[in-house]
Amino acid sequence: MTNHVPVSLDQIAPLYVRTDGLRGRLALVCEGGGQRGIFTAGVLDAFLEEGFDPFDILIGTSAGAQNLAAYMCAAHGYAREVISGYTTRAEFFRPLHFARGGDLVDLDWYFEVLGQTLPLDTRTGQKRLGGRELLFCSTRARDYRPHYFRPADGDWLLGLKASSAIPLFYRAGVDWQGERFVDGGVADAIPVREAYRRGARTIVVVRTLPQHSRFSLQWARRLEGWIGRERLGDLLQIVEAHERCFNDAHDFIRRPPADARVIEIFPHRPLQSRVLGSTRAQLDQDYQLGRRCGRYFLQVLGPAVMTVAAQ
Repeated sequence: MTNHVPVSLDQIAPLYVRTDGLRGRLALVCEGGGQRGIFTAGVLDAFLEEGFDPFDILIGTSAGAQNLAAYMCAAHGYAREVISGYTTRAEFFRPLHFARGGDLVDLDWYFEVLGQTLPLDTRTGQKRLGGRELLFCSTRARDYRPHYFRPADGDWLLGLKASSAIPLFYRAGVDWQGERFVDGGVADAIPVREAYRRGARTIVVVRTLPQHSRFSLQWARRLEGWIGRERLGDLLQIVEAHERCFNDAHDFIRRPPADARVIEIFPHRPLQSRVLGSTRAQLDQDYQLGRRCGRYFLQVLGPAVMTVAAQ
């Protein structure tokens, strides 16, 4: 069996893949991507519909962390409602405010809504989690190193906000225990290596970009040439850190260690939705695509993954 198994609606190959190479602890890893996380919401809702939850380790970054929180709390449709109904509002996405020097996104308003209007049932989440690991990846601002919040140890929303605090778009970051944290995509955009480090040997990773996407710094280099590196401030350093971790994760997924298997669920084409500024129609289309991909995965590889979990 190949170490890397792609699962997308336009690929028939997984139907003929031997699954006897799946082994070890199971991990579910969810990439970020802002509103593109609606695709992941569809995948995980398909999992919830079938009661599919065999994972020992669950790690998400930014929108991926928010999706995993809803999944662990058995909140079917929650992530879809939040992304479609609240990240599209003027209270959240504020380009004019950003042009005047403010934040592009109002995470304070957003997480206040999640805490008061649409609270997750974290008691159910903690009960379903049991002794398993659920981690929300964030980035320590002083050195751009990853930090993995454990919701079992504290406030779920604090960890989710820290994981989602995109630098420059939400400048304050999140303070916790004397440190400031920003979006996990800066340090560990797709935390597959962390899942492996924690003992996972079969890793299911849900992407929000097509299979062969890589991150390019060409636009940032052009900007540096136009206005100078010193005027970019921390922007270039942040973007460079994201490039390194994104492409490193991409290489791990393509060529996992010999004792690991990576099953990659991804859209077969670029999603209609964007990081920010998507329409509800675009979001709904990508949600339905994610749900179909999730059901396809369950049909093709779900039984083999469950067998590994039972070992």
